[in-house]
Amino acid sequence: MYPNPEVTMTLNQIRYFLTLSESLNYTEAAKCLFITQPNLSRQIQSMEEELGFQLFVRKNRSVTLTPGGAVLFQKFRKLMEQYNQAVAEAYNASKGYRGSLNVEILDVYDISKHFPELLRNVQSSDSTLNLNLRRRSLGELIADLYDGSADLILTYGFSLFDQPNLITTDVGTFDSCIMLNKQHPLATKPDLCLADLKDELFIQLNQSICPEGARYLNALLDHAGIHPPIKFVDSMSDIMLWVETGDAVCITSNVTNEWVNPNVNIIPIDSDEAKNHTLTFAWCRNNYNPAIATFMEQVEQILTAQSK
Repeated sequence: MYPNPEVTMTLNQIRYFLTLSESLNYTEAAKCLFITQPNLSRQIQSMEEELGFQLFVRKNRSVTLTPGGAVLFQKFRKLMEQYNQAVAEAYNASKGYRGSLNVEILDVYDISKHFPELLRNVQSSDSTLNLNLRRRSLGELIADLYDGSADLILTYGFSLFDQPNLITTDVGTFDSCIMLNKQHPLATKPDLCLADLKDELFIQLNQSICPEGARYLNALLDHAGIHPPIKFVDSMSDIMLWVETGDAVCITSNVTNEWVNPNVNIIPIDSDEAKNHTLTFAWCRNNYNPAIATFMEQVEQILTAQSK
């Protein structure tokens, strides 16, 4: 058990100790620290008295670390590195430097409406910000948010239900649509509705990846009064594969980048339950990256301008 739990040594004393530990010579260490050798000796002696054990073994003009001193040297060196890094990051933040921001976007979301202007505004407002963008699947977005790989994610709002310790901002809405192969017999049917698909195979992301998506699909089909077979797959690319082969249909949105796929038709669903779902930015409550505030300020400005 450590005999003195109330240590009051200063950062300067720790610097003195580290400098002497590196040089192992009082005269050289005192010169590097711009203090006198007697002053350095007094500071080291004060530390040893407070700690209750010897830090150095003195041999004429040179010294060596004791086992206890060697342990403190390794620990204090890491401590000072962390301290200096923390001070530098805090200083840079106070001067407007925001560092890096990792933003992940739902892989099927069409970014053309908001993102070109948003990215220009963010970069022009802070040219020092290192902005990193990548697309991820619905399940990967939330996992990356919690493990720190992503600072911000943009996703379907329903995928965030019951997710703890998140801050969210809705930035738009979307409507659900039917997606089916362009050669499907029903692809050109006027006023196609869900009831017309009662015998079709539906493809949906696995419930372990997006439980809310699976619940939403079931609720949508229940409201339409149909109970077709549903096959669960692991990715959006798997869903597209099934739809492109013409063997299945799926539910997508009117903000998907799948509109450009020449092999599919995307048809709106005329139902209140299929309309006005949210697109949402989310970040962890305990993520204190100051660049998040900068980014979201630009988001709010764009949304305000678009609403006028």
